[in-house]
Amino acid sequence: VPQKKYREALAAHADEARSSRELLRIHTDVPVAFDDVDLSAFRYRGPSRDACYELFSQLEFRSLVMEFAPTAETVDKDYRLVTTASDLQALVTELTAVGRFALRVLSSGPASVRAHIVGLAFSAGARSARYVPIGHGGERADPESALRNQGSGSRAGGSATDSAASVPQGDLFDEVGSDMADSEVSATHVEGAPQHTGSAEPIGSAQQIDLKDAISALKPLLEDASIEKVGHDLKFDAIVLARHGVQLVGLGLDTMLASYLLDATRSGHSLETSALEHLGYKALTEEDLRGRGVKATALAAASPDATLNYAGERADLALQLADHLSPMLASAGLDGVYREIERPLIPVLAAIELAGVRIDVAALARQSQHVDQELATRSAQIFELAGESFNINSPKQLSEILFDKLSLPALKRNAKTKTASTAVDVLEELALTHDLPRLILEWRKLQKLKGTYIDALPQLVNPETGRVHTSFNQAVAATGRLSSSDPNLQNIPIRTELGREIRRAFIAEDGHVLISADYSQIELRVLAHLADEDTLIRAFQAGEDIHDQTAGKIFGSDSARDPHELRRLAKIVNYALLYGKTAFTLAKDIGVTPQAAQEFIDAYFTGFPRVRAFIDRTLEEARVSGVVKTLYGRRRLVPDLTSKNVQIRSGAEREAVNMPIQGTAADIMKRAMIDVHAALRAFPDARMILTVHDELLFEVRTGMAEEIADTVRNAMQSAAVLKVPLTVDVGIGDNWRDAKH
Repeated sequence: VPQKKYREALAAHADEARSSRELLRIHTDVPVAFDDVDLSAFRYRGPSRDACYELFSQLEFRSLVMEFAPTAETVDKDYRLVTTASDLQALVTELTAVGRFALRVLSSGPASVRAHIVGLAFSAGARSARYVPIGHGGERADPESALRNQGSGSRAGGSATDSAASVPQGDLFDEVGSDMADSEVSATHVEGAPQHTGSAEPIGSAQQIDLKDAISALKPLLEDASIEKVGHDLKFDAIVLARHGVQLVGLGLDTMLASYLLDATRSGHSLETSALEHLGYKALTEEDLRGRGVKATALAAASPDATLNYAGERADLALQLADHLSPMLASAGLDGVYREIERPLIPVLAAIELAGVRIDVAALARQSQHVDQELATRSAQIFELAGESFNINSPKQLSEILFDKLSLPALKRNAKTKTASTAVDVLEELALTHDLPRLILEWRKLQKLKGTYIDALPQLVNPETGRVHTSFNQAVAATGRLSSSDPNLQNIPIRTELGREIRRAFIAEDGHVLISADYSQIELRVLAHLADEDTLIRAFQAGEDIHDQTAGKIFGSDSARDPHELRRLAKIVNYALLYGKTAFTLAKDIGVTPQAAQEFIDAYFTGFPRVRAFIDRTLEEARVSGVVKTLYGRRRLVPDLTSKNVQIRSGAEREAVNMPIQGTAADIMKRAMIDVHAALRAFPDARMILTVHDELLFEVRTGMAEEIADTVRNAMQSAAVLKVPLTVDVGIGDNWRDAKH
């Protein structure tokens, strides 16, 4: 049948078919004088990269932009190796004369407190860079073996008095009295830092400079505060250099932090991302140099020649970005936030990371055994309630037990598998009516704490220092708060007994104690200031309990409920409103109906009308400007405030309300850290070793503890001038738990 239809259609449209054939015919009878034609001129040579990049940039075709952006292979540049003493000295002379350059330390690994120097890249002008190779080839390709061979012999969990961690903070990070003193990082040459020696050795077609000779030549340049150094993640460079006895001072613009200040909501602020966005340039990645996955090689295994373009870009692009981002910071009113908060915080965080914290490994081992017993007990209870044994870690098996066997209501389903969800929020709601979900939650919490901290921390003790060194991230949290990683020491729970026991394993060195200094209700105090709420201000000024005040506003003074219960509920309401929680979420937190929770919220705003006005004003201004700011000018972009999607818009509203409060509190903490760091120079045996949200932790000589505690308290309470006083709770103890109480 189809053939008949085709035949009839062709017969009916014969003329059109013949015309189409003529239109498609390739005429081969056209006379061409081949002697006059250069056939190679018609050969396809690929697209015009410049034209494609410009077009795809305009159309915002991001993947195609990446494909056609300029690269190290397509631009004119002046990248050179520096492999002789004379060339190195010439580089130092040139950089000194220029008075400003970009720096990048290439290291053997991502952990600055363990890495050794592979090379140093410098740039004093766009598309120009010099790379000083130092640690390429040989066993230097294995960073861990290099560190093991260079160590001071400190054993994990032992005393740090013979290690880098024992250098007093006052000596490690002294200022040198210049106009850039607030941005300086210094260090003494410490035992335990990698000490590569020997003559320059041929690697591929080039040589490299001996580490000792390179440090000797570069040290005066890097320690000259009158010469400005810019870079991308200067804290990392400062820490690696500090471990090699070099004091990095004269810090200029850190382009990673500049990118973060301009838009803190971005998922990342890598050099590659910033270069593509602001310079239209596709930078090499470390994976391009080292490879990926199991086939990846150590950075030090690559030859200096192979590393040159990657290393050169690290410095060159940082310098170009600094020139590009500096006016953007000024235009956005963020240059003050950088100069007064973020830049002077760099050496403070570097000092904390280098100091590290001592861990009681034996105590954690005992805790691990205890938690194993607790897990076994809860497992038995879970299996008894379930009527059978199953893999508690298996969502599928757990789902079958809860929803198929026990017939509990399936409150939510997974988007992909369509199976009933066993997520935390689901189990929390089910736990209100059944013991099995409650036990599952308890089991999960125990297992997570055991795996994340109790069992993991002993493995993370640095063999060179005998201490655990976390890394603090300045460019992650959108509110300006610091975060912690490798390991994350900011998520150890304080309200559970096990969390407090884990903190007990954070101990002071012999002859020392720990001081915990914690801001009291800082976010509520910031709210009182920003909202100019008279009742809250008077309560804080009088030293009254703010949660009791809130309880009175919500429940009335003649409520028949237990005062302690009223205070507990009021505390939850206070913090729920800070984070923009809805009546539905608040209802789950305090165990009431959404209607009752909404009544609590309405009563709160009736009692504190200026808080309601502050929230409304903040949202109104943010919808117009697209940004929301802290008291000190830090900003967060909130474009979703005008979204037509209700859920997206509601989330943006919560972020917009929370940012001025939590962001201002974060700024105050950072200012306090800077001030305390400066104050501790009068106490060589004292050092800041940890920051956790609103708390600072110090390790000090026992006999000086009371005096230093007073110094810390005064500096923290003076970090900001608000309409309400800042109060700091200070405790002293042999371990973190005891100091916290």
